[in-house]
Amino acid sequence: MSNCLLQVDEPHYRFLQQLEMEPSVADNGFDTSFISLLKAKHILVEPGENEKLLMFKQYKKNCNCYGQKDLSLTICPTLACNFDCSYCFENSQHDTTVMSEETIENLLAFIRKKSGAGNIHIDWYGGEPTLAFDTVELISNKMLAKGMKLHDAQMTTNGFLLDIKKIKALNDLKINSIQITLDGPKTVHDRRRKLHDGRPTFEKVLANIDQLMSSSYKGKCDIRVNIDKNNRECFPALREKLMKRYKGKKVTVYPARVKGEESSTLNTGEWAKYCLGLYEKYGIITKHMLYPKSNDTGLCIAHFTNSFVSGPSGELYKCWEDVGMREKTIGNVNSDEPLSNHELPVLYTVGTDQYANEECRKCCFLPICKNACPRKQLSKTETCTHFKQYIVQCMESTYDIFKTAETSCDLLNKPFETLENKGYRIIYPSDNEQKLLL
Repeated sequence: MSNCLLQVDEPHYRFLQQLEMEPSVADNGFDTSFISLLKAKHILVEPGENEKLLMFKQYKKNCNCYGQKDLSLTICPTLACNFDCSYCFENSQHDTTVMSEETIENLLAFIRKKSGAGNIHIDWYGGEPTLAFDTVELISNKMLAKGMKLHDAQMTTNGFLLDIKKIKALNDLKINSIQITLDGPKTVHDRRRKLHDGRPTFEKVLANIDQLMSSSYKGKCDIRVNIDKNNRECFPALREKLMKRYKGKKVTVYPARVKGEESSTLNTGEWAKYCLGLYEKYGIITKHMLYPKSNDTGLCIAHFTNSFVSGPSGELYKCWEDVGMREKTIGNVNSDEPLSNHELPVLYTVGTDQYANEECRKCCFLPICKNACPRKQLSKTETCTHFKQYIVQCMESTYDIFKTAETSCDLLNKPFETLENKGYRIIYPSDNEQKLLL
């Protein structure tokens, strides 16, 4: 329940074995501070306490999902794309609609109504948003001119059209995060992510990232590398080159599982094994893959009542993977009643609540399982966590990272709690000066 990982010495380990067989030994006076820790971390619980803890976790999640004051909005100003990638929104690739002025005004009215006194968080998506960058600027500037609380924005782009003119506008548009996708080194990327006329894109995208990170842009750049069975061996070398190229810059390079043809897609277990291998062979830590993160708030915007996705014609969705699917719309900002399909939001929020699922409640991986993708749950595909298969290997890798941090602190003469102090210590989450980057 507390998502805590402990290291214990031999006497404490033997005590835990006894405790598992006979809970009453907790009262025999063995290391009362250790017993207190076990109780505080909900490793040692009273009868019925687990149910109460699950109820509290469910309550906390519901408060976050249903009591959301801020507005999170993903805006697709167009579904058109200049790239020809088979795994991207195949259902909408031929839709070249760009958001009209009328739709923009109605979208702004929707934003004002839904944001209330809260902040507004925008994710510019597509299609390719830089194909309609004028629309991005227009909507952002109108929001700011009308006094709306545009707190921050991010943009997901292929990077090909991210020229210096657009880069100079990013700060004023509150865009503080850019995600750009590569599919491997030049030879691999240009085979998989080419223009519609077949021309390569790698060199242009990389040159634009260079411009971005050497400009006055104040935000960060996340370089996502799409991974499947055909290019998984390319990532470590590419990451090393990119990290050297952008050393000292606010750039991250991370692998992401991409779904294309079934024969080339890595399933949940294969992806977990791949990420473990990245750490074991290269020391590369894939975020949230080596150690579970407690999931109190929901993973996806589709869980939150005040989060929406808008398409270029004003159509509204709950999930960005639904964009372009008419049967998945929940309304349209151009209608008198923008939200008309109330059944789908209920399915995405209430209908996919793992705390209400009896099978999930019996599983020892709740609530760290991240079984929180509403779309996957509705389609009943890959809803269970990879930790079911690889929890031991993941904990071993986490301990190895901890030991590396301990060695670094020792070399730098920094304080670090040792096992010898008490006979036990917390590995994760770490209370030490050196934090684990998981």
